[in-house]
Amino acid sequence: GLPGNNVQALLVDAEDRVWAAVEGGGVSVLDAARDRFTHLRSSTHPQLGSDDVWAIARQGDAVWLGTYDGGLHRIDAAGAITRFTVAEGLPSDTVLALAVDAAGLLWVGTDAGLARQHAGSFQSVSPPGADGPLLVYSLTQQAGGLWIGTAQGVWLAHASGWSRPAWSG
Repeated sequence: GLPGNNVQALLVDAEDRVWAAVEGGGVSVLDAARDRFTHLRSSTHPQLGSDDVWAIARQGDAVWLGTYDGGLHRIDAAGAITRFTVAEGLPSDTVLALAVDAAGLLWVGTDAGLARQHAGSFQSVSPPGADGPLLVYSLTQQAGGLWIGTAQGVWLAHASGWSRPAWSG
């Protein structure tokens, strides 16, 4: 079973496995038959920078984990884990939100700004009108673009640029 009840993020992947991030307990992956868990924790998987996973996203066959103070982790279809940190362009190693946009690029919301996947690393992105680095709480991809929820309000990133709803900020 799960190592606790405080589930911070959930995802069903391309293979119909359920990924559950439990507070301080890493990630538990329930197989597609729904009868066996595999637990990923830093004690057994030293590539993981933190056992406190706050965000999960799927990009093709890969699953991404955003952690508190441990950076971002990509787990490929074979189970190999690659860690990304501020050294690879993230604004912070505390990742609060993840989303894949319509073009298939990963966006990363952190406690110190927003980043977008670019050629094997990440680029910081700042919406127009933002007052300093953003605390990004949520990212949601919809048909009209990527919605970005921050401590300064809401922005929408779309194919033609940025917009900010009149009701935000």
